[in-house]
Amino acid sequence: MALIKIKNDAFNIAERIKALNPNYFVVFNTKNNKFEVHNTKQTNTFCITCDNGLNYTVIQKLRKTNIENIKKLMQEIEENNLKLENEQKRVIKDEVSYKAKEMFDYANHKSGDCNFDDSYKTRWA
Repeated sequence: MALIKIKNDAFNIAERIKALNPNYFVVFNTKNNKFEVHNTKQTNTFCITCDNGLNYTVIQKLRKTNIENIKKLMQEIEENNLKLENEQKRVIKDEVSYKAKEMFDYANHKSGDCNFDDSYKTRWA
């Protein structure tokens, strides 16, 4: 995997990223043909891949994931997890309700509706 360090670009995105945090640097990954933003202060390098090229959305993503916004990010994660949990509970509740209704209908079935005289006879066509 070859990483090419990007120091400048047409829209000065690399400089703007460096202005957000001097420890950030931009590379181009030749293996997957994507730009990546790394942080030199982290041993397991923090990395944001740029799917649509090096543009302003990368800067927005870096601002959003900045350590200063950790409380807001944690709140977003908690809200999303709660939403997923509630959706999962709703799906389980719907399934249980459906199965309980099926069991009730089966148990509530009147024996007069069935003809037990033919139940154990073999029918030959």
